Amino acid sequence: MSQTRTEDDSTLIEAYRHGDDAALSALVQRHQTQVYRLALGVLTSPHEAEDATQESLMAMLQSLARFRGDSSFSTWLFRLTLNTCLKRRRSSGRRHEEPLLPDAMDLPAPAEGRPDAEASRRWLRDRVANFLAALPNTYRVPVVLSDILDLTASEVAGVLDISLAAAKARLLRGRRRLRSEIERYCEESGLSGWRELVS
Repeated sequence: MSQTRTEDDSTLIEAYRHGDDAALSALVQRHQTQVYRLALGVLTSPHEAEDATQESLMAMLQSLARFRGDSSFSTWLFRLTLNTCLKRRRSSGRRHEEPLLPDAMDLPAPAEGRPDAEASRRWLRDRVANFLAALPNTYRVPVVLSDILDLTASEVAGVLDISLAAAKARLLRGRRRLRSEIERYCEESGLSGWRELVS
């Protein structure tokens, strides 16, 4: 009978180093969804993100012996994943980018009693995902880390290996650019804002 491992990451890593293969499986299961979400946020293609997730987890396995705990395991893993994704982007060039995860952004709930409300919500999510995908990596990656992976600004700084002030500045600029694109789209479409799309 399989049981969910509840130990923290460092305990699981130590157990794996002492021959507990189940600890490694627990570590992968705990983080693979977030690794995929980060990969999707950077690469914007589900197919590319799946490949990058597998590549990142394999790299994690190969590098785990060198993990010394100078940062949290998740910070180290996200940094490894980010490097993997950026390397893939450089080697493959900028191809057509597919929308991000449908639930990548936390949008207003659809109005009750409208059969087309959920379709409108999905449509809006696609638009927002495309605006996010169009941001330069400098701004998109911090926004993905913060608003999709729910990392704090300090954690974002750790993953990107930049100062806290720089992380906050990139988040602010990225969110402003994203908001500006959304507002411009709404204005050009004759819409007053997001809620009009889902009401």
